[in-house]
Amino acid sequence: MRGLINRYLQAGMMEGCLVSPRTEGTPQGGPLSPLLSNILLDDLDKELERRGHRFVRYADDCNVYVRSKAAGDRVMASLERYLRERLRLTVNHAKSAVARPWERKFLGYSHMNQAVPGRWLSHQGLVSLVHEHRRLKCSA
Repeated sequence: MRGLINRYLQAGMMEGCLVSPRTEGTPQGGPLSPLLSNILLDDLDKELERRGHRFVRYADDCNVYVRSKAAGDRVMASLERYLRERLRLTVNHAKSAVARPWERKFLGYSHMNQAVPGRWLSHQGLVSLVHEHRRLKCSA
């Protein structure tokens, strides 16, 4: 299995009509990145469960739900330390925040801030959907 993953990581990438070597990371949109994330971050899931947190994670995207901003700040600092010290990972601060669920998006969706719980497609998700629909319509 390790050999297969290694070959996948060392494979070149197609740019235009030329193959060029990859210098870091996994191919965008490929199946390897979420697979490796799930293998590595299984320990994070177990740690969050041990601490009694409510959370949702898909590959390397994770939301942890707490009752207050102060609790969110504490959990963020604690998880950042756990990821750095135990898993040797760094948190991308540009993509991370302590915020209300309806102020953030997760996998292209946002939550509604209303009496009846719900979710809606985020603005960026809607724009991507419209562009993809137009692209498919034009290529048909």
